[in-house]
Amino acid sequence: MFKVSHRCIVLRDDAVERKSLNTKLLGHHLLRVEGIQNAASMYRGKNACIVASGIANIIENFPPIIQDGELIVGYNYPDNPYPDWWICPDTEEYRKLLQEIGFSKERVDRYFATRDKVSELFDYAPNPEFNEVDKQLDTEWASIGRCISDNHSVIGYEDVLKYGFEGLLEKVLEYERKNGSSDLYESMKIICKSACRIGEIYADLARKLQLDPSIDEIRRLELEKIEKVCRQVPTKPARSFHEAVQSLWFAHIINTWEDGINANSLGRLDQILYPYYIHDIENGTITKEQVFELICCLWIKLYRDYDVQQSCVGGCLADGSSVVNDLSYMMLDATEQLGFVRCLSVRFSSQTDKMFLRRALEVVGRVKSGIPFFFNDEVMIPALVSKGISLEDARNYTQIGCVETVIPGKSNPHAVSGQTNLLKAVEYAFGNGRSLFNPEFKPGLTTGDIDTFKTYEDFENAVLKQIKHILDNSCKKVYEWTCAARKNAVKPVKSLLTEGCVESNRDFNNHGAKYDYYQIMLGGVPNLADSLMVVKKLVFEDERYSLQYMKEQLEKDFPNEIFRMECIHKVPKYGNDIDEVDEIASRIIEYSCKVLDEMEEKYGLKFHAQPFTFLWMVDHGRVTSATPDGRRKGEIIAYSMSPMQGRDKNGFTALMNTLSKLPGKMCPGTVSAIVEVDPKLYTENNIDCFVDILVACAGKGIANVQFNTIDADTLIDAQKYPDKYSNLAVRVSGFSQKFNLLDKNLQDHIIGRTKHQCM
Repeated sequence: MFKVSHRCIVLRDDAVERKSLNTKLLGHHLLRVEGIQNAASMYRGKNACIVASGIANIIENFPPIIQDGELIVGYNYPDNPYPDWWICPDTEEYRKLLQEIGFSKERVDRYFATRDKVSELFDYAPNPEFNEVDKQLDTEWASIGRCISDNHSVIGYEDVLKYGFEGLLEKVLEYERKNGSSDLYESMKIICKSACRIGEIYADLARKLQLDPSIDEIRRLELEKIEKVCRQVPTKPARSFHEAVQSLWFAHIINTWEDGINANSLGRLDQILYPYYIHDIENGTITKEQVFELICCLWIKLYRDYDVQQSCVGGCLADGSSVVNDLSYMMLDATEQLGFVRCLSVRFSSQTDKMFLRRALEVVGRVKSGIPFFFNDEVMIPALVSKGISLEDARNYTQIGCVETVIPGKSNPHAVSGQTNLLKAVEYAFGNGRSLFNPEFKPGLTTGDIDTFKTYEDFENAVLKQIKHILDNSCKKVYEWTCAARKNAVKPVKSLLTEGCVESNRDFNNHGAKYDYYQIMLGGVPNLADSLMVVKKLVFEDERYSLQYMKEQLEKDFPNEIFRMECIHKVPKYGNDIDEVDEIASRIIEYSCKVLDEMEEKYGLKFHAQPFTFLWMVDHGRVTSATPDGRRKGEIIAYSMSPMQGRDKNGFTALMNTLSKLPGKMCPGTVSAIVEVDPKLYTENNIDCFVDILVACAGKGIANVQFNTIDADTLIDAQKYPDKYSNLAVRVSGFSQKFNLLDKNLQDHIIGRTKHQCM
């Protein structure tokens, strides 16, 4: 294992503690708005050119900073106080901060007077109009639909490294000659030319710093190297590993300046950077220790408290052969050694080298933040192929953000565009379309009074009809927002660096990408399966209660606590390897996937099923009535496809068997689950057992596994004494976060999850 250099320890501590850059990096959003304002008259009606001009203005005017000891240079903007340009509030404190770093009062006043107009101009305007049912489904968080493309991408970084922005400009000019001039091509030319400037700006600063008489000879030589690297990239192709890392980082900065950091991700870094690594190693121009230091420098650049800038290691080549290399291991080492939250995923299959899986699982146990997390090629690749993605491209999949799946440099995934809470379907079935949470609302279908349901199948069919209604409504809203986004929500950077857009002269948000699809999140499935099992068992099989009695209990939030306990403890629950209830969960997902296939015909868009909730299990629960599984009104629902907290009682293996029954190959958006393992079980001595479990997962069809390895007592103590646990991080919901930054509801939810102590 490589060790972190003293240089990187200093840079890491500075990044974590934010000693030097808290305010220096503010103001990029002001520069963007100014650039848009200045371009509005020049490019009247040419929205792509106006947006590109805003980005170019940031590149030209954002102050370059090279910190002492840095080898990879360039900054986008800080986490704090406001991470993304469109959400910074108009406060006196923030106005003063902007003035402290050099913006005049007049510029700041002008920015706040016009920024909302600029934001509205390039949002999804004019916004769609929706009917009352649509609005009620939104209010209840049952069915939300948007056209989400902001800050959820993996652009074609390999093209930047291979051609440089000069080469990309030549490509744009070639297709412009072929297809004719356009606003989009003009905007791409603006981006290419301004991107060439960012390297020059940092090279000039490095040159200036070399003349400082106070620096030593070692640092002067490092600055000389930085200058040389930045004179080359990102303008021209990268020729070395150092140039490749620097070029990739510059391209990432520019991508985030288009629409924010959030989940704009980097993709398969071990594969992207490997040709440059092996070239330098074979030619003796770099050592492995130097490579590791550059990886650590990149990891430090990417550091944020809340990090969903995904990187991925492992997986397979285009021919299907498993691939792991030195960089795969180094990136795991950097993640462990630096010790902060750094989003990293591992692709695996039954063919993956067990030593690599062992190393990845060691990092999980030592870092204790749920990182890295694991994606099964034997599920994900067939799922993507089933939706029309070529086998070769599917084999190159990666993740963005939390668990969202993307084909790097070739797709617009519209991640989290559709958000559904399928648990509302059982509520609407009981209410004949009426909400039990908001009785004045009737957002569901009329599926019949509960007295008309003579068999369990009658009741389940009513629930399935409500599910179809919820999904149809979400897809409809996605379609309406997509129509609104085509003109105004332009993305010149992503269009330049996504295959299909340059070739077709179509914007990233106007179906220009080779693969254009919308991920529809399926929430509430574990609770819905448990609820249907309770209805089946207590009403129709044992005939202990009527549907009418159950409805009254749900409407009044379980006044009969004995009945609620019976619902919880006397009926099998999802997550315990009990076929009857697990099959209900599987059937719900299969049915939902078939409905989404129907919606493709109806709306002319590709929809990818994604059983995943992000953090919205809190919001879903907050507006959901009491449900037959014993869950009270307003209580949080289960995370994604993990069991409702505390209900998986039959051990770790039983839970994994439950997950293996889910139809992952129908869900290219990923079937997500977090598995809680007590540290007494997750020990160094047991790592080989977990390696065998991962290999078994590959063959059994488990799509995604995320491990938390912190015991409940530690979490409870951290809740009481947060200052003692300032660096304690946990797997929350497809991402990791410092525990003491979560609100109490989420903390309680994580504490309440079963911590498995035995296999």
